[in-house]
Amino acid sequence: MKQKRRKFLAISLTVAAALLVVVLLAVFGLSRMVDEISEEIAATTPEAVLASTGVTNETGLSLPISYYDQKADPCVNMYDVNSHAELVKRQFEWTSCGYDKKGVEPGMVSYELGADGLPVVQAGAAISNRGIDMARWYDTVEGKSKNYAGALRLAYVGQEMKFTYEDSDFYPLDEVEFGQGEAVNVDGHNHLFTMNFAIPVHVLANGRERMRIMADDDTFVYVDDKLVIDLGGIHGAAAGEFEIRENGEIYAGVQNGELAYSGVTVTPSTDTMVKFFHADRDATESVFALELTNMEPKVMNTKIADGGVQVAYDPNDPSFVAPLGVSSSLQHDLRQEYAVIATIYGVVIVTMSMALVMLARYFVKRREV
Repeated sequence: MKQKRRKFLAISLTVAAALLVVVLLAVFGLSRMVDEISEEIAATTPEAVLASTGVTNETGLSLPISYYDQKADPCVNMYDVNSHAELVKRQFEWTSCGYDKKGVEPGMVSYELGADGLPVVQAGAAISNRGIDMARWYDTVEGKSKNYAGALRLAYVGQEMKFTYEDSDFYPLDEVEFGQGEAVNVDGHNHLFTMNFAIPVHVLANGRERMRIMADDDTFVYVDDKLVIDLGGIHGAAAGEFEIRENGEIYAGVQNGELAYSGVTVTPSTDTMVKFFHADRDATESVFALELTNMEPKVMNTKIADGGVQVAYDPNDPSFVAPLGVSSSLQHDLRQEYAVIATIYGVVIVTMSMALVMLARYFVKRREV
């Protein structure tokens, strides 16, 4: 009997030792795997990916942009019947003409961009002295508009995943040479211009993606070629913003009003384009500010002249989007790793349970003796 008990004790101790080794190995392996996955996830956060492409607080983000210098339309006598046709065509004007209407005028453009990638004038929206011609606004028209390529540099605040630009005296074409009668006010600034640019972004749909823009005069923002912010009209500085909810729905508002569903929904974990169109049509002030928060721009690992890292978009060809670089989203499927972790957890639990059972049986047997 004693020999059987010794044999049972030896077997129990051997099994318990073996199980202990298995448990220790499993725990060690689990720890290593958790650490590796944690490092992998950390390396694919927006902050880490942007840092890997060269976007830092020092470099910022540089957006290729198209500017169009607009010639001032002449003042006409609004009381002269023969001048009515010219009055209707008047788009870029001098405040000194004395009868310009100011205020946000939504509904000037259609909900979707046209086939040429530009806003489409809404039928019947062009009121007196607001005749809208987008071909002139965002294209070169002999004697009316000239095109200049440039860049808009956004400062980067890495801790908040925020990109910002703000200028209360926004005159990007002041260095442009101009001819007699073109859009220059008595203050020495080159007023009356339009611009368009876009930012390719990866939709995180984490409920924290937000964009805010403030500008005087017409400003339209499109996502997936659909209008989400409409600040048309000649007006003082006015703000608009949108946020992307976790289900991809975009809620937008203007003039600090309550955000409402815009009718636009983007697909989480895909790429989309945020397109901006702006016109400074009144020769008084010029304000422009833009803020992106918790949005992931798609960038090229390329430094350009102004020191910023460039986004991959050509505003002169809206159909062109260059290879968009890396994404901060997890490109591979982590379900397999999580399944392995769950399996290891299961092995650890089962192994420890078996060890406890064996030890319990041993002590029971010993007590019986």
